[in-house]
Amino acid sequence: MTASRLARRLLPSPEALEQTKGLKWLGHYLRERPWLWVAHRRRVALGAALGLAVGVIPLPTQMLLAAVVAIVCRANVAAAIAATWLTNPLTLVPIWTLAIFLGRQVLGIHGPISAPKELALDWGDPASWWHALSQWISELGAPLLAGLPLAGALLGAMLYLIVYVGWWAVIRFERRRRLRERALRHARH
Repeated sequence: MTASRLARRLLPSPEALEQTKGLKWLGHYLRERPWLWVAHRRRVALGAALGLAVGVIPLPTQMLLAAVVAIVCRANVAAAIAATWLTNPLTLVPIWTLAIFLGRQVLGIHGPISAPKELALDWGDPASWWHALSQWISELGAPLLAGLPLAGALLGAMLYLIVYVGWWAVIRFERRRRLRERALRHARH
């Protein structure tokens, strides 16, 4: 399977976005602008990088913001939206650890890292969750806030390279496979 075909299979289509609540407008917008949808190595790699960079910042509208940033940068919008899902509760701790480390380096903070208090959510009162979460984040302080954009940029750049080189490797593998098949067909005749 070619890299473009694989990307088209994995990434949501404009029709799928039209069916997604909150992204219906995007499906209509992309249908008329195929250059934002084409499965091209550079555009997909850039879209994935932008999506991860935006996804690192804890915002409630990550997918929407990633789509807008991808449109502005003329990157693959589907890859940007899909890459926001790389940041989730399972990846939160490593990403924030990296962000705090980078933030401490930039701010020149040395010494041991003090762990924040345990996040105390009252499961019976969902209205209190935002206050508890914001208080917990504020205890992490300036290193986290300074480090999140840096972690987003670093992880985005790494993902760009992974997608770009991975796509190149798939193309190279497919070309070699086709050449071997062609050589075998000619050898039989």
